[in-house]
Amino acid sequence: MLQRLAAVAILMITASSSASMAYTDTSIWESWPTIVAPQPQTQAYQQPHREFTPSRQGSFQPQFQLAAYHPAAPPRDGAIQHGLRSLAKLLERRNPWENTPLMGNSVTHGMLAETVQALLNWNGPLLPETLSRQFDLLPIDSAKGQGLGDFTGYFTPELNGSRIRTGRFKTPVYKMPPRKLANASHADIANGVLTGRGLEIAWVDNPFALYIAQVQGAALIHFTDGSQSLIDYAGNNGKPFSSVSSYLLKTGYKRGSLSNAEINNWLHEHPEKIREVLTSNPRYIFFKETNAIPTTASGNGVIPGHTIAVDNHHIPHGAVLLAELPRFDGNGNPTGTEWRVLFAQDRGKDIRGKGRMDLYLGIGQAAETAAYRISGAHRTYLLMRKPG
Repeated sequence: MLQRLAAVAILMITASSSASMAYTDTSIWESWPTIVAPQPQTQAYQQPHREFTPSRQGSFQPQFQLAAYHPAAPPRDGAIQHGLRSLAKLLERRNPWENTPLMGNSVTHGMLAETVQALLNWNGPLLPETLSRQFDLLPIDSAKGQGLGDFTGYFTPELNGSRIRTGRFKTPVYKMPPRKLANASHADIANGVLTGRGLEIAWVDNPFALYIAQVQGAALIHFTDGSQSLIDYAGNNGKPFSSVSSYLLKTGYKRGSLSNAEINNWLHEHPEKIREVLTSNPRYIFFKETNAIPTTASGNGVIPGHTIAVDNHHIPHGAVLLAELPRFDGNGNPTGTEWRVLFAQDRGKDIRGKGRMDLYLGIGQAAETAAYRISGAHRTYLLMRKPG
């Protein structure tokens, strides 16, 4: 049985000129809803496969992804400590003498572990001028410039759903079918090849919203009975991905940069085009319900506002970074900047090249808005404990 889950309310570290190792009212990081989902048994969690997040696919704009759910969540003022302990456990499983790439050079896993341990014992402000007393601050370069990380954001969308098909809820969310049907084309699936086989997890009221969930690899469904359920990536039909935004531009249906809201509005105004546009993406994603904490590629749970996906040919998993990033209110609107501690824990198919980073922003509309607005170049340092 799915447990009643409480979404973790994890605050970002705020580093201003008077900051210390404490949290302030970063509203967006507290916006995760409580999940009430008494559902049938589910399978164990499989890490999200966000190969096709909008932030990683051409003109499709960046989106956001799941909050960290766990029935025994760390306290809200313990996000940094929680993340550091997670990295420490990760690095304990690595050979301390083994070299790992770092911005064209290399460091050992042991050096990363020493840095994490030193940060666990750090009691001062988390600012460049104070951290530099004990840590080397290595500027991160990217295609955006020297000392600048190239950021995008990812998130978890929300869907409205029903356990039964109705006049409003008629777009099925499918679990992984038997092998003989697993490679069905998107068009065949849309035409009903999986219908009546007991594969429906739920029905949703917006096929484009389901597409966004498939792009992100997960979603939170709000059911008509008041319950909620987290769905996660279970597999795909083996076909290549093509974004619907690219199709809209190629066909001339739309021009210029397209946001999710603009695409959704256009499809609402042209319902006769929905099937054509959505099936232009050959890939179809299957889901499963889960009650486990979403994990990253490194095996640690995601931490909203702290977890980043990186190219570990340039930045190793287990590294800790410090970046000057926009601060967002509860609606996802920027309200200034702050220095934040980030954990290199995840990877993404299109997160490639030095200095590329994809920040997990949480769940809901505010996080989606923030994901759009965080994209760009931001001052970033990688922290390494000074010798001695």
